[in-house]
Amino acid sequence: MKLYVKAISGYKGDFTDIEIKKELKVKYKLDTRRQDAFIHLAVYGAQLLKEKTEINPNNELYITSGVGNIDILQKTNKYVLEDKEFIKPFDFINMLGNTTSYYVANSLGLLDKNTFQISNKFTFINTLISVFASLSVSKKEAIIGAVDLCTQPNEVIKRVLGLDKKIPVTNSVSYQKFSLLPLNAIGEVEFDTKIYTLNEIKDILKESICEVAVSMRCKKLQYTQEKEFFETAASYSINKTLKEKKNLLYVDCFDENYKIIKIISLL
Repeated sequence: MKLYVKAISGYKGDFTDIEIKKELKVKYKLDTRRQDAFIHLAVYGAQLLKEKTEINPNNELYITSGVGNIDILQKTNKYVLEDKEFIKPFDFINMLGNTTSYYVANSLGLLDKNTFQISNKFTFINTLISVFASLSVSKKEAIIGAVDLCTQPNEVIKRVLGLDKKIPVTNSVSYQKFSLLPLNAIGEVEFDTKIYTLNEIKDILKESICEVAVSMRCKKLQYTQEKEFFETAASYSINKTLKEKKNLLYVDCFDENYKIIKIISLL
């Protein structure tokens, strides 16, 4: 399966570098009331994409994440279990994944298919598969947003993801606009539905003429990986590779099962 990348955008790092809520209000003139940090991050990445490319109202939208809006779950847990209070209405609404998708779609003026989906494993790659299947029928273009927000304190998200306490984590949002057609594309992404064994992956990597990068979960592969962990690093790798005008084979891993995506720059 292959999708062509028409545009990319994203942000990765600590929020001390930028006041996202202020950026949305002042620069983009968006209403940020009743929204939280996870939604703000998702909308911010979408606005960055809007600056790079034309957004058509009939573009499909897909938002995915490693663990979703875990901050709001912590907040409501404190209300109910610790403070013995009722959940605030807007906190309950923001717990729903489709709430984030709604705000992103509204900020981009999208009127078509709008989906928030998280997979237990390989969430970003599974979203690519969903997009390919949908576009094969609709013949439209699609936008994917991958959002990972660190909890405060970030030990919580490390426990949820099963990470060692010493592993640094970070906030990340990455967007791509995809099409089945190569016209004006800046890159292409190849992927499949197959799950590979470690030996199969090693054989593939031996024959690869592309650079190789792996997620932090690939502990048995000694290749380049990010210094900070975030679940949807595969999405960030697409953007980074295309910005650098390179070709890359990216490997992700869960429970000794492996999946790969191949990223090719067309610039």
